[in-house]
Amino acid sequence: MIKRYICFVFLFFVLSCSNIEFVIKDYQLNQLKNKTMLLMSETTTDRFSRELYSFFGNNMNYEYILKTTFLENKENIIVKQNQVAEKVEYTLEANYELFYETSECKIVSKKVISSFSFTPKSAGYNFGADRSFDKLYTNSIKKNIQGFIDHIPLKNTCL
Repeated sequence: MIKRYICFVFLFFVLSCSNIEFVIKDYQLNQLKNKTMLLMSETTTDRFSRELYSFFGNNMNYEYILKTTFLENKENIIVKQNQVAEKVEYTLEANYELFYETSECKIVSKKVISSFSFTPKSAGYNFGADRSFDKLYTNSIKKNIQGFIDHIPLKNTCL
């Protein structure tokens, strides 16, 4: 009787755990890390440039050149009668151009748009809302850059 009970519990445990999905994603290795010289326009924000450097690095002995332009669009979605924004939509647009060693050999050109919405809290300084906004903004930039990296062809030759 005890053996049947143990077998039943073991079988129940195995069957109940059969649909477990692992949350760690196998990321594609960034083939441009520490091989890329970054050229950014003057409209690039500090946050975007920091994230670019964290994704690509900046190497003086480079194989690739990445030119970027960055535009941020802020639009008030919900506005109260006293003209206070209740919900704000941010659209981050980045144009990427990747070249191989010289500007004559273009590998890929891609425009990536990412967006998020933010609900500001009461007037004045609100630490929680500011931290939340910073996190949303940074995650949106990371998603934008990762969207470009995923679009890069693995093999490309320039003649």
